[in-house]
Amino acid sequence: MEVVASAPAKLVLLGDYAVLEGARALVQAVDRRAQVRIVSREDQACDVHAPDLGIPSARALMGENGQWQWQCDEASKAKLTLVDHVWHGMLREGLAPVSGKGFDLYLDTSGFFHADGVSKLGLGSSAALTVALASALASYAGHGDAITDRTQWMRRLLHMHGDWQGGRGSGVDVAASVAGGLIGYQLVGATREPTYEALSTDGLHCLFVWSGQSVSTNQSLQHLAHWRQSHAQDYDAHMRELGLVSAAAIDALKRRDLPSFIGLTKDYARGLQRFGAACGLEIYSPAQKELAGMASGTDVSYKPCGAGGDFGVVFAEDAERLATFERVIVCAGMHVVPLGLDSQGVSCHMRTDAAFPPQGH
Repeated sequence: MEVVASAPAKLVLLGDYAVLEGARALVQAVDRRAQVRIVSREDQACDVHAPDLGIPSARALMGENGQWQWQCDEASKAKLTLVDHVWHGMLREGLAPVSGKGFDLYLDTSGFFHADGVSKLGLGSSAALTVALASALASYAGHGDAITDRTQWMRRLLHMHGDWQGGRGSGVDVAASVAGGLIGYQLVGATREPTYEALSTDGLHCLFVWSGQSVSTNQSLQHLAHWRQSHAQDYDAHMRELGLVSAAAIDALKRRDLPSFIGLTKDYARGLQRFGAACGLEIYSPAQKELAGMASGTDVSYKPCGAGGDFGVVFAEDAERLATFERVIVCAGMHVVPLGLDSQGVSCHMRTDAAFPPQGH
């Protein structure tokens, strides 16, 4: 038996940082996918193949109650902490395959790297891998029905991935990987219940630009948590400002009022600049500051995506204006990355044909 699952990458277009405090965010799933393949075997060994992590093969043995006993070196084990975390999370949910038989597990996140194969793009690879791996494990264990209700599946995986992040994330990346498409996302009420709505991309033209540097979202969130403790009032004021602008922009997009949407994204970008200066985060890398200057005074807008420093998005009302700006930034040596909308979200398929040969990774 073989199960193949995949989930898309994401970019946060609006609501960066403020989404952590219940603001509405705009996030797009993009066509780079984390892929997971599980192939059954007859013994109790679980061999994990993750060449993108520098792990040709790492073995775990299935112990009592499905617990994994790693047989690899400590360096390989450390690189597989997310895999281990998802596996044990699925055990707690009662969704892990615990038949006593092992399997081969193939992980592919190559789409989350730059063309050089070395530099990692900030596209939410850990969330996409969590969604793909958990979905593959659930289907392999005969619990494919758990994936059917995408809202509930997103909420279960949000907690799983959030625990791995130390509880600092908003879950917006998990939501995009599960749902696909362009969505409005929000944590609602005192319980921070995650909700999302599908939005139309009609008439919206985007260009994605990579700064050429990788940024740790986790480190940015840790820094922000420390600054928030000592500057609570300033933090709240910035979050309120960003939240109001993000909500207004999303409403404008839903009305198809693109001129207002473009103007509000410019307002959000300026708000991010003020927030970054206040808290000491490099939301704008030097390359992104240059891009912001190039967009200033034009009929397009530019802002960083997510934690900032790596990806940014250019918004335009029509394709011609976007193409004109693209020619300018390419001449300036900027890295334009072709990313399309992924409308599918998580995908999972099973093959039970014994004659079907395992594919190479």
